[in-house]
Amino acid sequence: MAPTPPDLAAPDLAPDDWRRLRDALRYQGRDLHHRSYAVDSRRRELLWEEMDRCLALADRIERHLEVVGALDALDGADAG
Repeated sequence: MAPTPPDLAAPDLAPDDWRRLRDALRYQGRDLHHRSYAVDSRRRELLWEEMDRCLALADRIERHLEVVGALDALDGADAG
C-alpha cells in the first residue's frame, strides 16, 4: 500500500538533526561518486542515479531548513 500524503509529513526533528542528515546525504553522494570510478559503466550509472537522489534529498532538506529559519525569524520579530 502506497503511503498517503499525511504519512509523508516531515518528522519533527531539531534543525541540528536536519543539518546532520543533509550533511550525511551529501557525504554519501560524494562517496558514491568516488566509488563509481572503480566499477563498470552499467554499475556506474546506477551509482550516479543514487548519488543524484542523495544530493536532491539534501537540497530538499536545505530548503526545509531555510523555511524553518525564516519562520523562526518571523516568530522572533512578532515577539519583539
